Amino acid sequence: MLSPILGKPRMEETQLLEDAVRAIGVFRSDLKKLIDQQTRDCGRYTRFDLWCRGFVSALSELEWSVRGAATFSEPIRHKYEEAMDAEEASSYHNHLYFQKNAYIRMFSILDKLGYFLNDMYRLETERVKAKFSYFTVLRQMKHRKEEPDLEQQLFQLKTKFKEPMERLRVKRNMEVHHINAEMLDDLQRTDLCKADRTYIEDLDACLSDLRAGYEMVCLTLTTSFHYFHRHTSAK
Repeated sequence: MLSPILGKPRMEETQLLEDAVRAIGVFRSDLKKLIDQQTRDCGRYTRFDLWCRGFVSALSELEWSVRGAATFSEPIRHKYEEAMDAEEASSYHNHLYFQKNAYIRMFSILDKLGYFLNDMYRLETERVKAKFSYFTVLRQMKHRKEEPDLEQQLFQLKTKFKEPMERLRVKRNMEVHHINAEMLDDLQRTDLCKADRTYIEDLDACLSDLRAGYEMVCLTLTTSFHYFHRHTSAK
């Protein structure tokens, strides 16, 4: 639906998405075999399969959002909204829409993976924190020494992308819990009380963070589902 508007995706982003979707697909094949055996756990495996379908849909929507944020940033030339004409302002607000959807969805996918891991390995993270995040689950895996090989791989990805993910997390929290993300720059200005211009953020830096976050999410899912496949098929 959006292809005529957004054009072709970047090759590296397409590859990241395809790798993640392929890894999920292989694990779904493992699940199908387990479900067909009609053991007492087949209901649990069916739940995992539904989760996998949700991951594929969410990843596709994330890719669209990152691409949308990049596409609509291209016509933006001015540093504050008041200088924009109607067409440029429209592009800016479309950029904001896709940017927000991207970083909200990134953390949504990671948190769903956290619940998936918690269920699969019976980590009981809910005993530590009622509403837990993916990162809480990683700490629980380490604490319980559960699947240390997987935990270490996921921890390395978390560390590699720590800085852009932290900036995206701040934006997500501001958007979801406090105020709109486009107000962040103004909040940081010492002359906020007398500002008569609505400055926009550094779009290049924003897109760099979005692409890093997208890469982190795709690699995290690819790593996880490769691991799930290896250990499920070995049973």
